[in-house]
Amino acid sequence: MRRGALISLSACVVIALAVPATSSAGGKQRFFHTLDGNSSCAMLKDTKARRKNGHKTKAFPGEVRCDLRDHTWTAPPKPSWCPVDWGDGTVVSKKGPAKFVCAGDTVANPSAPALGPGSAITLGRYNCGVLPVGVRCTNTVNGHGFEVSAAAVSLF
Repeated sequence: MRRGALISLSACVVIALAVPATSSAGGKQRFFHTLDGNSSCAMLKDTKARRKNGHKTKAFPGEVRCDLRDHTWTAPPKPSWCPVDWGDGTVVSKKGPAKFVCAGDTVANPSAPALGPGSAITLGRYNCGVLPVGVRCTNTVNGHGFEVSAAAVSLF
């Protein structure tokens, strides 16, 4: 993940955490966690650049990020460009395959809805389904995504 994207995501997560979990902030974001509380996810919808009050707003490529509180799998070695925590979650965005997360924050939100196995949630191009163990999230446009649980992680 590029530094600019990391900073943008971190800022969006901080802002998003200030919004009540039951709100979807105009349909641009959704938070959820698994019933056991181990997987916490945030979905951010792609936004397009627009003109508002004579000013151009910035486009933001959406993404889905899931953080795990506990896991037994090992992420690859921390890259030199990551100055904060590495590999405790996964992210899939508008382009390219899913990646491990480099972030100094978390998307965990205890007041977000808890979803059980068989539940699914969609926001824009992103779809997440809760599995009997873990979560599977996909960019439905290009097929990239991840499946993550306490025991295993798969990036595609």
